[in-house]
Amino acid sequence: MERQHNFLIELVIVGLGGGIGGSMRYILSLIPIIGHMFFITMVINWLGALLLAIFGVYISQVSKQLSLWPPFIGTGILGGFTTFSAMILQINQLASHNYLIAGGYVFFTIFGGIIMVNIGRKIGKQFDEVIK
Repeated sequence: MERQHNFLIELVIVGLGGGIGGSMRYILSLIPIIGHMFFITMVINWLGALLLAIFGVYISQVSKQLSLWPPFIGTGILGGFTTFSAMILQINQLASHNYLIAGGYVFFTIFGGIIMVNIGRKIGKQFDEVIK
């Protein structure tokens, strides 16, 4: 029974976080001129990778104390904020006009995400050193 109760709590927490992350993504889409361009999805995915890496390093140090934060922030907020499906749709749309631009978008999205994860890990380690 307790396992089911914990599952329901996590489900609600992930749902709340997803609502927050999805709302943040929607707000960014309203930015005049750039909000509807494919570039904004790439930036959102880069930012999500950066924040998830920072959070991942930090939470690995204090995971037992913050048991509900990983599903809320990682799966919920950042999962709702970043969007693989929108990226795939935009790649398809770009490819219908220009394969070179679509390929560049894929390359820069993935390469930029890897860079952001590495930067995020370094920032997360610095946070950990400051806290200690």
